Amino acid sequence: MKRIVFICLMVMLGITVSAQQKKSLNSYISYATFNMPGDDSTPYVETYITFDKSSLVYVKNASGQYNATIDVTIMFKQGESVKNFGKYSLSSPSVADTTGINGFFMDVQRYSLDNGTYKLEVILEDENNKNEKPFKVDDQLLMDFPNKFCFSSILGLESYSKAEGEGNNIKNGYNLVPMIMPYYPENVNKLSFYAEIYNAKKHLGDGEKYLLNTYISTFESNTALTNYYFTKRMTAKDIDVIINNMDITNLPSGNYYLVLEARDRNNEIIGLNRYFFQRSNPYYQVDNTMLATINTEDVFSGKINNIDTIREYIKTLSPISTLVEKDYAEELIKSDDIKTMQQFFYTFWSSRDKVNPNQAWLDYYAQVKRVNASFKSINSKGYATDRGIVFLKYGAPDRIVQSYSEPGAFPYEIWHYYTLGSQRNKKFVFMTRDIVTNDFKLIHSDAIGELNNFRWTTEIYQRTYGTYDDYGVDGAANPNSYGDKAKDYYDNPR
Repeated sequence: MKRIVFICLMVMLGITVSAQQKKSLNSYISYATFNMPGDDSTPYVETYITFDKSSLVYVKNASGQYNATIDVTIMFKQGESVKNFGKYSLSSPSVADTTGINGFFMDVQRYSLDNGTYKLEVILEDENNKNEKPFKVDDQLLMDFPNKFCFSSILGLESYSKAEGEGNNIKNGYNLVPMIMPYYPENVNKLSFYAEIYNAKKHLGDGEKYLLNTYISTFESNTALTNYYFTKRMTAKDIDVIINNMDITNLPSGNYYLVLEARDRNNEIIGLNRYFFQRSNPYYQVDNTMLATINTEDVFSGKINNIDTIREYIKTLSPISTLVEKDYAEELIKSDDIKTMQQFFYTFWSSRDKVNPNQAWLDYYAQVKRVNASFKSINSKGYATDRGIVFLKYGAPDRIVQSYSEPGAFPYEIWHYYTLGSQRNKKFVFMTRDIVTNDFKLIHSDAIGELNNFRWTTEIYQRTYGTYDDYGVDGAANPNSYGDKAKDYYDNPR
């Protein structure tokens, strides 16, 4: 799965560069993993670092033009051992005038890595802003290319074209321009992507056929969208290249997965990978035609005759609803139209379990009652609190660290999930300023689609250190005071 991290570096410039005023270095970091199959298989990771030109500090070069320079360090570590790295200075495209600079430029690099789990560390420094300490971000990277049928990462593309020769942007005869971020606003109505399939011939046999299903599913419920489901019959090869476009003009706003799924002759899944993306489509309107076809006398929701009860039931669906469902439900419960509420409630659950939507609701409601009992606060029911929302979306965590009396820290909890769908080793950090309220707010998570705050430790220790301006290399306050355990709990869950 392609991973992306958004970084915003707050850079306060001195008098020497006052002409460019204050700058905030904006960088977008993502990566994708690929393989070069054969007797000597060579997996590699590609890194994509994109810089907002307007956020950089430019100085005049020998030719009279202006450039920005960023020092980049990338390391792939296992424990304290560095398995591969890159350390280089990156120069921006030259400009004649520093007023009105806009746009982006991207740096693409490749690093060979054996199969295994790595800690990826990226350090960025604006060479023309030495007053600011280097900034570091890290993430966990999994290289997993077994000697059987498997996919590469799915790479979202801004564009692609036929190409010859070699280069970091060229793969299998295509020049690829990756998306800066997996975000598709209303003026982008095409989802282009690239992926590779490995070892189909070895796994299935030379010339054997298999099906490749390409579809979009909702992020919240993993429901495949029938209008975005395509099937192609493939012939097994050592390596297959998938490069395609999908029209998303009518795709509603929300969080989604683009899914590639391979099935053999027996309709068994032999390979699957997903690409997370976000869509903004404010012009999309919900079609009530399908709701109107449901006879409420024939479905379980028709028996919910109290309007306040069904309003409350619909409210509990928010943690697992798509953005469109949330928006529609918020407007619906303001009305007195109980029949449409019943129709919507049935449609919601039948889209998730066509065989027994009533049982799906009862199972979910049992969890709602559980979070209401455990996480309710002074002002909110449990299902509306951050901990309740995460619990209902992802289930019970495998481990919970509860630290309510650590010296110098606000009360906090760290939830650890061993697996989260296709994600592994994901964590959520919650904090409250007053334990009596029981209102813990989510302040950081490394899970896809969730709040990512690289300075989360600073929020926890503001109780003692206030607003801590002298950040360490990882962007967090590190006062090294006795009893500070949050980062250790996060890195080494108990």
